[in-house]
Amino acid sequence: MSIAWAGTAILFVPIVILLFAVAPVIAQPVEVRVNAPEYVGEGDTFVVTIDVDNVTDLNSAQFDLSFDSSVLKVIDVKSDIKDGKIDDVEVPIFMCDDIDANTVGVRIMMPIGVGVSGSGYLAKVEFEVNGKEGEKSELTLSNGKFYNISAEKIPANWHGAEVIIRFDDEEEAEEEEEEVGKEVTIRSPNITAWKPDEAVVSHAIDESKTFNITVNQIVDISWQINGTKVQTNESVTEAVFTNTSAFIGTWNVSAIATNKTTGLSDVHTWIWSIALTAPGPTPTLALRVTPTPEAKRTPMPQEKKIAPKEKTTSVPAATPKPAIIGFEAIFAIAVMLAIACILLKRR
Repeated sequence: MSIAWAGTAILFVPIVILLFAVAPVIAQPVEVRVNAPEYVGEGDTFVVTIDVDNVTDLNSAQFDLSFDSSVLKVIDVKSDIKDGKIDDVEVPIFMCDDIDANTVGVRIMMPIGVGVSGSGYLAKVEFEVNGKEGEKSELTLSNGKFYNISAEKIPANWHGAEVIIRFDDEEEAEEEEEEVGKEVTIRSPNITAWKPDEAVVSHAIDESKTFNITVNQIVDISWQINGTKVQTNESVTEAVFTNTSAFIGTWNVSAIATNKTTGLSDVHTWIWSIALTAPGPTPTLALRVTPTPEAKRTPMPQEKKIAPKEKTTSVPAATPKPAIIGFEAIFAIAVMLAIACILLKRR
């Protein structure tokens, strides 16, 4: 059984190799695009190339190039493909005709069985500008087909372009404006560093104080105290000012950097405070705080609950009956008589 399987495997391997050998290779699409200037001037002539990238065994091709005939006019069409794997191999145009006023058709044919490979351009199309400033034209490719030496179709992606008309004078003016803008930016002075770093500077009257600045270009630097010029440094990028003669008070020290060519300037100002003695650190006073004992809370007497009084209805007092005069004496005599009768009967 194992020998039979081994023989089957030996026969299967060549079959697999043969299948891979004859399996079709899926080619990557060739990129084809219109290579044209973005801007052209009125009345100019210019050349557009139909560029192709990494084509293999190209034998024939065709495409239609469309444009706006009110803006552009075709003068001539030429073709060749260079700088590929086979240098200086010309791709002759078999036919070129005007399909309509806005489209030109190009057909390319190599000899039968001959192919060209590489990157370059399929054709050169020369245009003349007959439109006006501000007008534009799309350059589009359609009906494009590539075939190799086996008459098989080569896949491709086709890309167009756009051309806009403007005056050459306008383009030159824009370039000049850009250059002027650059010059103004360069000539504008900027104070990039200064010492002291603080905006407010303080010291004693008998001490000297030094100020300095750094500028991004060569300038004249004017030092002023309260608007009065006290020192000038010409054609420098750094300058230092030292003063030991100022009086007690507060002064404004300004450094003005000016470009003599453009007249533009930049200013940095310090507030300079001079006192009799140098300011020292402000002492921090520690406050002794005596803790206040917590007051004892006196309990509040509990409120007695007072029962609501019952609602009583007043009853008028009964009128006393008048007492019988001598009743007690009569009653006593009656009792004594009763006792006397009882005693007489016993005898």
